[in-house]
Amino acid sequence: MKQFANLHLHSTHSDGVYTPAQLVRIAKDEGYRALSLTDHDTTTGNADMRRECEAAGLDFIFGCEFSSPWRERRINFHIVGFDFDPEYPEMKEYLAQRSFCEAEQTRILFERGLSEGLIHGIAWDEVLEYNKGVTWLCNNHVFETMKAKGLVTDLDYMNFFHTVYGKRRGEVKPPYEFKPIDKMLRLIRDAGGFAVVAHPHRQLHAIPELIEMGLSGLEVWHHLLTPEERLEALKIAKEHKLFISGGSDHDGLCGGYYSSFENPEESKFYVPECSCGTGEIFFREIKTRTLNPERDAVIEECIKKEQNNE
Repeated sequence: MKQFANLHLHSTHSDGVYTPAQLVRIAKDEGYRALSLTDHDTTTGNADMRRECEAAGLDFIFGCEFSSPWRERRINFHIVGFDFDPEYPEMKEYLAQRSFCEAEQTRILFERGLSEGLIHGIAWDEVLEYNKGVTWLCNNHVFETMKAKGLVTDLDYMNFFHTVYGKRRGEVKPPYEFKPIDKMLRLIRDAGGFAVVAHPHRQLHAIPELIEMGLSGLEVWHHLLTPEERLEALKIAKEHKLFISGGSDHDGLCGGYYSSFENPEESKFYVPECSCGTGEIFFREIKTRTLNPERDAVIEECIKKEQNNE
């Protein structure tokens, strides 16, 4: 099923490979007609993304992806906030905290990598200089700086990630905690936006309770959902009148990781072109915050296509 909008994308302002300008070009060439930049816990790339979309004739909606735990249930959700005000005081403070956390963890593991001989030929100041304008600094920013100096190639990325960062992030205690799910949903709403749960693999059972907390939608066409989960998600969206979103995330052409593999189609990042995202009617609903009166019939048609693997 070819999708109209890709509403889950990451750029070099968080852990994506491409700049906003590159993302827009690649997404348009792939066939998408509307985009949202949903970098992790930061919105610094949205202004560039909006400008590039307007220049390319693509529709755009402001976004950001937040990690948010439900500690009582031991579930960690990823929540996409759409169309909120990043200057809303509490939101602005929280975004600053999240950028500080990520950059500090990255710096500590960078210095550890130097001391262990896993990184060489580069200093932290060079990482900051190469990534000007970026506040949320992760392993990608270190690697891209190293690549710019000729120290590594794309094929070295996976080994670099797993030896220097990856699960080792858990060794560094963050100075601030993530907001729990109820407070995160409230903050997005208070900042004037609305929330969609990202790639709810093995989490669909929790949707009714999240709705009571303020959830407005869910992703359906994301590679992490199984065919059975996509069908269930469509039925839940219809029953509870939820917005239907989706996107390629770190996968596909827009994910940028094809170059890290000699045979991209055999990697876990491969997805067919324009297969992740959402349809035009569902994008318009998200853009206008208004449900289309014909949506139930459209959802039923989507269910039939999914059942037939179209």
